Amino acid sequence: MNAASTESARESRSRPSGWNGEMVHAAFQKVAESRQWTAGYRSMDVDRIACDAVRLSAPLPAGLRGTLFRNGPARHERGGERYGHRWDGDGMLQRFHFTDRGVSHVGQFIHTEKYNTETARARFLLSAFGTHIPGSDAAPDPIDAANVANISVLHFAGELLALWEPGSAYRIDPATLSTLGVKVWHPSLAGRPFSAHPRVEADGTLWNFGADPLNGELTIYCVARTGELIRSHVARLSQLPPIHDFATTGNHLVFLLSPLVVSKERLDGGASFAEACQWLPRQGMRALTIDKRDWSERFYDLPPGCLFHVANAWEDGNGTIRMHYMRADNPMSMIAGWSVMRGEYRHQEGARLTEVILDPACGRATQTTVGELESEFPSIEASEVGREYTRVLCLERTSGRALESPGYDQVAMVDVDSGRRQQFTYGEDWLVEEHIYADDPGSTRSRWILGMALDLRAKQSVINVFDANHLGDGPVAQARLDRPLPLGLHGNFRSSRADL
Repeated sequence: MNAASTESARESRSRPSGWNGEMVHAAFQKVAESRQWTAGYRSMDVDRIACDAVRLSAPLPAGLRGTLFRNGPARHERGGERYGHRWDGDGMLQRFHFTDRGVSHVGQFIHTEKYNTETARARFLLSAFGTHIPGSDAAPDPIDAANVANISVLHFAGELLALWEPGSAYRIDPATLSTLGVKVWHPSLAGRPFSAHPRVEADGTLWNFGADPLNGELTIYCVARTGELIRSHVARLSQLPPIHDFATTGNHLVFLLSPLVVSKERLDGGASFAEACQWLPRQGMRALTIDKRDWSERFYDLPPGCLFHVANAWEDGNGTIRMHYMRADNPMSMIAGWSVMRGEYRHQEGARLTEVILDPACGRATQTTVGELESEFPSIEASEVGREYTRVLCLERTSGRALESPGYDQVAMVDVDSGRRQQFTYGEDWLVEEHIYADDPGSTRSRWILGMALDLRAKQSVINVFDANHLGDGPVAQARLDRPLPLGLHGNFRSSRADL
């Protein structure tokens, strides 16, 4: 058996062999009290929560005023059944408002068509990313019938958008968090996928994509800072994988295409979308650049690898593109998304910060591993999108973290030129979520970093505020809720100065 066949067999053995929601629910409940980390994967069973005054460990820094929005899957259970994968749950927006009086919090489920339908029936009706519901299509038409709006959130051109991946963004009222309906950028683009990782460049232009692997279509969006669609494009690509993230430069859009292929035969056989993904490392990875000016495409070859997140990219005067992303040898770490829903975990090696250089003069791509520790959720300054940058903020998993404990326990800032780094370690009894810069439109460098983390001993979710210049000194203030929130995915900070 060759290496590719061995990897494929190993992947298949790790996937669930059919979903039984009652069994998944029972397995999780059996171990939930004895395994502290399961607090991050419990289901939120109320539609809305609120706290007018979140407890602070110290006064907020004077310059930190605005709103942190976060999104993530939170409804994991209905009718005594539990989803099979952690990315399946309905999206719940969390809003943390930073004012002179302190921090307030509101959490609200996004009332998608799917959420409303299943709430009315009090049970699961529609298949999700990693769970095939019997009698439901894994990829329904229209796809927005299964939209859970649970990956990210963006405040752009006066609108708050809850972002998914295979379908539309949902419009949200930023004052009340009530759901306003799907976002349609243009009638011709209605229902097309709109990724959860748009890139807003320094001039306010938004670039985004939507990947449709089943039809081999990659939709490109270019939107003015005022919210009007400037132009769009559909690229048709063979063996288009699911794509979660991308980068922009001055002249190009950059996509890394993993050898992950969606098998229609598996879908037709009753697999969920995630279960239908087939890892084919012998095909290698491709880097695709699309010229913003004329949509021309160019491909570069890379060794096989898997990724979810990209930090940033930029190109020099010769057109050479430099890019940092989180690269894993294979998609095995994604398998944990199934196991944690049963209250089980055994660590699979994840991604590391990696630099890619694309040289158009010779048509070659080279890459170098930059980070020593497993890492994810890279963030950069908003002012550096598509431009030369030096710092990448990310989460890391320390080498001493127990193999039976999921997630990350450290936040780090890496200088990608010198390799110097500073970091803060939360410890074994924490589950650390994405940390981001609290960008301020009045300055070119952010002063503050914000990040969620779950204190497993106290069973409380905590907003941590760091001085961006002294990350290793630890939080300068913490806002501590009196309960754990389900672990989220991505967030966005909007400074109060943005409205001035």
